[in-house]
Amino acid sequence: MSTHATRPRLPRTTALTPGRGGQPRLLIDAPAGSAEIYLHGAHLTAWTPRGGKPVIFTSRRAVFDGAAPIRGGVPLCLPWFGAGVSGDRRPSHGWGRISPWQLRSVQSRSGGVQALFTLERDGIAALYSVDVGEELSLSLSLRRTGATGAEEPVEAALHTYLAVGDVTAVEVTGLEGTTYLDKVTGQAGQVQHGALHIVGQTDRVYASGAPVTLTDPAYGRSVRVAGVRAANTVVWNPWSAGAAALTDLDDDEFASMLCVESAVVGDSAVRLAPGESLSLGTRIAVAPL
Repeated sequence: MSTHATRPRLPRTTALTPGRGGQPRLLIDAPAGSAEIYLHGAHLTAWTPRGGKPVIFTSRRAVFDGAAPIRGGVPLCLPWFGAGVSGDRRPSHGWGRISPWQLRSVQSRSGGVQALFTLERDGIAALYSVDVGEELSLSLSLRRTGATGAEEPVEAALHTYLAVGDVTAVEVTGLEGTTYLDKVTGQAGQVQHGALHIVGQTDRVYASGAPVTLTDPAYGRSVRVAGVRAANTVVWNPWSAGAAALTDLDDDEFASMLCVESAVVGDSAVRLAPGESLSLGTRIAVAPL
């Protein structure tokens, strides 16, 4: 299906134009904030509240070819996360972030803009809402299509890359006392004691979708990430060795980002029968320190 099959009416604060690599993107420049969303993966690559610093990190080496996933921004991991519950699903993190989505509608809302995207593939119908303003609100719904069939596990994550001034000075709060799977060591059932500080490669799946606050003294701000119907929070940073192994991330960029993701993954995966759905979201707000 062409991404231009039906082009919705656009408010004056938006434009649908070729972006990097000639890929179609929606540009938003509203009174409350600006954003950039590529139709490849329905991938938000930038959001800046009016008068503030950019909140979303996208790598300077990100690939925009309409095939590879975009490094940074908010990749949509669906209908599985990583290699899936079974451990053998491909491609990694599912097909949502590497598929062309359909832009269905764009509307002005309270000084900002709401954009709706859809995608249907492999028995899954996806609806994605992006609300851009002084805050960023993302909402994703996945529904099993068809009338018959066995239940299947479905996972989803809003893989948000947050821009930070210095990840080594960042403090993450709101996860205290929460159990987590440490994917770096493979150890499950770990417990977060006190605030989280990033001192090395970090890849953790927390058993909580409660609000998390990232305090960033280098940028003089805090970023609050509040999951909506999210069973999990994923925190990820590749650190120097991991960044060096990624061709689409500069070696020094690990210090400028931290992923704090609202998710429904792993043991929290939802088994959906045909006609059943899974919904989750995230709300991101910024405040000065």
